[in-house]
Amino acid sequence: MDDASRWSQLKPMEGPRWPIRCGHAFTADDLARLREGLWPRDMDDRWAVWLDGETLRCWRSWTGTCICESQVTLAEDGTGVAVVVDVLDDGDTYRRAATDEGELERFEGVLSQVRRRENDGDALAGVSIVQEA
Repeated sequence: MDDASRWSQLKPMEGPRWPIRCGHAFTADDLARLREGLWPRDMDDRWAVWLDGETLRCWRSWTGTCICESQVTLAEDGTGVAVVVDVLDDGDTYRRAATDEGELERFEGVLSQVRRRENDGDALAGVSIVQEA
């Protein structure tokens, strides 16, 4: 199965949500990379990330479960802001961090893959870029 086919198998978040205010700002370059998507190459890579329209989703690569979902408000200059991130609140599927701040750190860590791609080509060893057809 090619990577593009895998995107179609990943589902939006299902189950209870825990909304957290985040105010994460994205550059136009960040959003362009997120639209391309980050797809794991092997079992050591834990996350798949994709901006589908204005919806940003982060899935656990091993299970295909959507853990984070956020609506990104786009600005005319191509930048965007995720004001709130919804985190899966199902203890049988995902163990949230003990605090909202801890969960935001996880979210930021997942998104840091985008920044590392810009600054260090080796940082994405183990991550392939997928573009929707």
